[in-house]
Amino acid sequence: MWVRNAWYVAGWSHELEAGRILARVIIEQPLALYRKTDGQVVVLADRCCHRFAPLSMGRLEHDDLRCMYHGLKFAPDGRCVEIPGQKLIPQSALVRRYPAIERGGWMWIWMGDEALADPASIPESIRLDDPAYCMKSGQLDYAAHYLLIDDNLLDLSHLSFAHEKTLGLDMPQWADERPRILPLERGLRVERWLRGQPSRGFMKRWGETLDLWNSYDFLFPGIFLLRTAFYPVGTAERCKGAAPSEQPLFLRHDDQAVTPITSRTSRYFYAAGARRDDIDEDRVGRLFAVVQAAFNEDKMIIEAQQKLIDMDPGRRMLPTTLDAGPTQFRKLVQTLLEHDGQPGPVANATARAG
Repeated sequence: MWVRNAWYVAGWSHELEAGRILARVIIEQPLALYRKTDGQVVVLADRCCHRFAPLSMGRLEHDDLRCMYHGLKFAPDGRCVEIPGQKLIPQSALVRRYPAIERGGWMWIWMGDEALADPASIPESIRLDDPAYCMKSGQLDYAAHYLLIDDNLLDLSHLSFAHEKTLGLDMPQWADERPRILPLERGLRVERWLRGQPSRGFMKRWGETLDLWNSYDFLFPGIFLLRTAFYPVGTAERCKGAAPSEQPLFLRHDDQAVTPITSRTSRYFYAAGARRDDIDEDRVGRLFAVVQAAFNEDKMIIEAQQKLIDMDPGRRMLPTTLDAGPTQFRKLVQTLLEHDGQPGPVANATARAG
């Protein structure tokens, strides 16, 4: 089962070049993406209504898309406007059009009822071409269910172990410090202080150790907007565990999105960096290299985890106190499924209880 009434990330905006048709699959639905001559993104079902040939193998003709099997031509709204050798075009000659919006460097697609597609519900992330930031991006394909990747992002205690030589180097506190979890309409906000963390690289100019304020919003289906702020040691104590109000020494940005393709395949989009005034291209490159190494560590574990689950799908996992985030989010997903993508009272009650 899938939540259809939701915005899903189909890819980076820079992936869709003018004159190109891009094939994508989201929640087991084949899609064909292209740009009109004015640059606007068009998303049609990637299945010609005639003989079900992929429209992504077709040809663009101005703003229209022609199927290159038997030549039917479709307008950007999905209507067939030409059938070779036939003047009459039946009303049923059409393919589905999906609402699409570009925001924050990503192409977002609404997979459900078009009347419910609210652009205001798309979370804000950093555009890769924003001159105020220095960001690098990448993506990974997983042979795993998307919720296993969500579990990983909602429980950062794994940094102390899965990433002991990369993101979690000399940071056992990731596993020891329990975060504060707050409800959001379609997700969770996770916050925590990590006190007296070892500085690395150019961060040592502010001291051998620093306090870290780590906060992220995690929204359905797997939008992870993380901000990690670095402060002088003692700041966490002064704030008494609450969110800081003063400006950090350094603020790191991580924007990520998990998109389900099928029940056993997912795509993971990620970007990392900081304000351009705080970091240069060389330093962001080194930071990003660590990020890529860590995400490949995640991929290896999660894909192996999926294989073991498939061998014995009825076996129950043993929960611990570290599972608060994943448990609450999975309850929210179940509520979204039951309410056709609309949060209901059960979801809100579950979130408050956490």
